[in-house]
Amino acid sequence: MPAVAHITQVWRLLDSGPSSGAENMRIDERLLREASDGEIVPTLRFYTWDPPAVSLGRFQEERTAVNAEACKRLGVGIVRRTTGGRAVLHHRELTYSIVSRTDNPLFPKSVLGAYKVIATGLQACLLNLGIQADIVSRPSRHAVSSPRHPKDPACFSSPSWYEIVADNRKIVGSAQRRLPGAFLQHGSILIDHDPVFEAELIPGGSRGRAAGIAHVLGRSVSPEEVVKAFTNGFSDALGIRFLL
Repeated sequence: MPAVAHITQVWRLLDSGPSSGAENMRIDERLLREASDGEIVPTLRFYTWDPPAVSLGRFQEERTAVNAEACKRLGVGIVRRTTGGRAVLHHRELTYSIVSRTDNPLFPKSVLGAYKVIATGLQACLLNLGIQADIVSRPSRHAVSSPRHPKDPACFSSPSWYEIVADNRKIVGSAQRRLPGAFLQHGSILIDHDPVFEAELIPGGSRGRAAGIAHVLGRSVSPEEVVKAFTNGFSDALGIRFLL
């Protein structure tokens, strides 16, 4: 995949570290509102979750999407995202979020167009870690038919348009929300994956269709290593210079 030959944009880079699910979602929503109100500097943000949490898509029904009793027993939070999509267990993973004006020339005007551009960046990020990942150009029959009516409650049970797979298993899952003049896309980057733990919290889990970076590489990986690889990947692939 060719990299951008020269720097074309300046972005803000935030490495927020660990926070609760509610705080993580509050920050993403604030950044989106600020962009909608006129903030023109795009933002790439990384963060983790402490304690672990299940985030539910904007339109999911909590009673069918998550086992609330198991979450309470295991000390796992439950939070509602402003974006659509399906339930995600945020545990042994890194979350990225991108907030930008919709008139940013880097991104097409359409939702899928923005997904595709960001997917190109995500693919380059994983390549920095030594992972040859693929961008899904056509969702499988297991993918959701509608953001309001998912077939499976777990996000990582199947890839949707322009999501990222490695070894035919989903490794990054993303969702997007738009306000007038701005959009937010955030997603879960699996560093490690415990399908048994996931299935206890989200009915059915990912059904063996997800893989973590550590599994693909065959070695342990720290969030700090992933942040560095993804920062450089977005910079090289999309032509971005980051302000710290």
